Amino acid sequence: MTEILYKYRSLDNFKNFVDIILKNRLYAAPYKDLNDPMEGQYYYQSGELNRSIRDKILAEKGTLRILSLSRVNNNQLMWSHYADGHKGIAVGVRIDEIKYDVQLIQYDGIATINESNYNSQTAKEILSHKLEVWGYEQEERVFQINQVFINVQIEEVIMGSRVSTQNNGLIRDLIDKINPSIRVLKAEDLFE
Repeated sequence: MTEILYKYRSLDNFKNFVDIILKNRLYAAPYKDLNDPMEGQYYYQSGELNRSIRDKILAEKGTLRILSLSRVNNNQLMWSHYADGHKGIAVGVRIDEIKYDVQLIQYDGIATINESNYNSQTAKEILSHKLEVWGYEQEERVFQINQVFINVQIEEVIMGSRVSTQNNGLIRDLIDKINPSIRVLKAEDLFE
C-alpha cells in the first residue's frame, strides 16, 4: 500500500462523494479530460518517429485511465483550485501498488520520444511528465487500462475551511454510518 495520497474534491455533486465513501473507489479519467492543456503532448524530431509509432502512442494513451492524487493535504492552491475554494474536501486514500501502477509525476517539462526509447510504457512515460508550473500539486498518478474506477482504502476525509454546516453534518453522519474508522479532520488544523 502507498503512503496516504489525497484527492481534492468539490461537493457540488454530493452523490459522487457518497459513491466514494460507499464503494471505496475513485474515478479515473481519460487523459484528454485532465485540466492541463499540455497533457499527453511530447516532443520528437521530424523523421525520428514514424507515423505508425505515433499512432500506437495515441492509441495507448487512449486506453489509459488516470487517477490524479497529491502527496500533500495542506496546499492552499490545491484547496482553492480543486476543492471549490475550500468548500470541498480532500479524501486521504491508500492505493494497492501490487494491483495498480502508481507513478510519481516529474515536473521537468514535456517528454521527448524517439524510436530508440519507444516501448510498451511510452504512453505512461509521456503522461508522467508535466511542466514545472504544476509542481505545487506534488502529484502521483494511478494508471489503469480501460477501468473507470480505482479501488482505494479510505483513511481520512478532510473538510475544507469553508464547508457549509449542512455538508459538514451530512459528511460526518455518512462516515459514521458507513465506515466510522475513517478519520474526519478540518483543513484549518493542517495550516497552523
